[in-house]
Amino acid sequence: MPTTLDRHTITETPPIAAMLDDAATIWPDLSRPDLLRRLMEAGHDYVTDKRADDRRRRLAALNRVSGSMPGVWPPGGTRELKEEWPA
Repeated sequence: MPTTLDRHTITETPPIAAMLDDAATIWPDLSRPDLLRRLMEAGHDYVTDKRADDRRRRLAALNRVSGSMPGVWPPGGTRELKEEWPA
């Protein structure tokens, strides 16, 4: 079918076939191409959850150390940097 969208070709190598076989145990009514799409969706869900979790951990780490080093950053230091290095 003609399209202007990018196309991708994936060869069903033994590792890919094993992934599709495993996916078929969860989604037995899906075709191989549909299983591949479902696996991609599941992978994307994992990636977005991991990114959100990583962000939460970074923010928690920043909150833990926030204010723990008085005197290291002078009052008004952020304002001075913004004036010196405008965006």
